[in-house]
Amino acid sequence: MTKIHDMGGVACSEALPSENDKIFEKEWHKKILSLTLATGALGKWNIDRSRYFREALPTEDYQKFSYYEKWMAALVNLLVDSCLVSRSELEQFECIESSEHENCASSQSIRKMISVGDSSVCVANSSFQPFEVGQLVKTKHPPGNRFLEEGHTRLPAYSSGYTGKIITYHGFHRFPDSHAHFLGANPEPLYTVRFKAKTLWGSDTEFPNDEINLDLWHSYLDLFSTR
Repeated sequence: MTKIHDMGGVACSEALPSENDKIFEKEWHKKILSLTLATGALGKWNIDRSRYFREALPTEDYQKFSYYEKWMAALVNLLVDSCLVSRSELEQFECIESSEHENCASSQSIRKMISVGDSSVCVANSSFQPFEVGQLVKTKHPPGNRFLEEGHTRLPAYSSGYTGKIITYHGFHRFPDSHAHFLGANPEPLYTVRFKAKTLWGSDTEFPNDEINLDLWHSYLDLFSTR
């Protein structure tokens, strides 16, 4: 099922930001990003679960919220889901129990976190035989998720059911579909798959000769067969 956040290929009603636009239009935007990073260091969730909670916002909220309002709403839901903040505290707008979390990230560690990132590279999983660079593959349709019926996936709906070519093999990486729901890393081969624009959008697309590269996990793909 396509969720509201999966907007690839959908006509946009708003102008996209130009290169000169500021990353943070308002001061509170900085605070929301900082809070998200700092509380993430508590270890109660991971980056894939954080993405999933933004995707799982109600459709009406997702459509009307600005970018950082989505981040703020998802963070509040994560805090409640992780029992770090209670609903009553939110309703009363006060902290019932005041305590310091020694694992909460400092400004120095956040800078390092942003510059270094969180590697998803894993040891190879012998249950998978990686595809080869140059092979044609077809994305599964609908997006296959063997863990949850409507969970997190990094396979865009607009690319489901189409054929592309593997141009890069990245080794084994954490599988986001399971990692987002605390079901383990379940490492899988990760590839960059190249699609022709006309394959995804049709031959009458404005730039039919353009190419789109997507990083996709093994479970999202089947080897293309002409039979």
